Amino acid sequence: MRSSQRSGRIAQATVRRLNWGCGAHVADGWINSDVKQEPGVDLVADIRRGLPLDDESVHYAVSVHALPELPYPELVPTLVELRRVLKPGGALRLVLPDLDRAIEAYQRGEECYFKVPTEEVSSLGGRMIVHTLWFGFSRSLFTLDFAEELLAKAGFEEVCASECGRTASPFGRIVELDNRAGESIFVEARKPLGAAPDAEDRRVSAAARARKAKSRPERALEVLDVAVDPGSAVKGDFVVRQSGARRIELAGWALCADEAVSELQILADGSLAARTLPAVERADVAEHFPEIPHAAGCGFWLELIAGGRGSSQLELFALLASGIRAPLGRILVGEREGGRWR
Repeated sequence: MRSSQRSGRIAQATVRRLNWGCGAHVADGWINSDVKQEPGVDLVADIRRGLPLDDESVHYAVSVHALPELPYPELVPTLVELRRVLKPGGALRLVLPDLDRAIEAYQRGEECYFKVPTEEVSSLGGRMIVHTLWFGFSRSLFTLDFAEELLAKAGFEEVCASECGRTASPFGRIVELDNRAGESIFVEARKPLGAAPDAEDRRVSAAARARKAKSRPERALEVLDVAVDPGSAVKGDFVVRQSGARRIELAGWALCADEAVSELQILADGSLAARTLPAVERADVAEHFPEIPHAAGCGFWLELIAGGRGSSQLELFALLASGIRAPLGRILVGEREGGRWR
């Protein structure tokens, strides 16, 4: 019987973690790798020619919005190279732009979803296209099932959807690089402990997972209460909308007269569940606060997907540039099964 590396957390002192395709977003305690030389990049290499890392030398790897810059024929070979440097049982976490979400935002006419200035592209369809291709830098687009298929073809197992700030792996710090939650897919996979499963093994495992998911009763999530209550440090407002059986969306704005809001954070029962940047244009807020220079871009949008059971207290905070975490309000969510609350 093979032993499982999921039985406990690995001591942090022994862990080697790879931040592949980091660009300018380097992180302390990580091997920061990119094809271009940037300040703080430890490993300048083109993964298509191989990474200068030994086989099975990294415990886990993360890539945030880097894979889209490669064309389709290079996707699986790139994932195979990442699998090569991982230790047996090591984890790979991908953060990818979500094409499904972009299409849904377009169909809803949700202008604020697309981070393309209107002076650059005025039509909604044009903004969706330029956003999904990110001004021409992206060469591949992703949906969740496509990402799962690519990882399986590359020889990974236990491929599963994840959430911003949460992991099914034994590596707690693997979520440190998570960002852009409102527009991204989060997916994790594990390098097999032994030989990689063949295509038939993966097909049978996928079918078994599908049967298991189908047998579980769906528990609908509902918003029970919303309290908008910004503290003295910030001004702000937000609305909550249910967008699926277990999804909710938050849209609003947060503003501090003395310093910029650097990030919006959602805490679920005290633990960080999601974060996003204040990057949505809010001309209405800028008109109301003309004396505050950064009011025009103080809007935000994020989505949460429930992963646990029972009710949860969500708290929304604005993280200021000085490090102060200022409250904006609270959301109480719960779930029902067969008409009964849990």
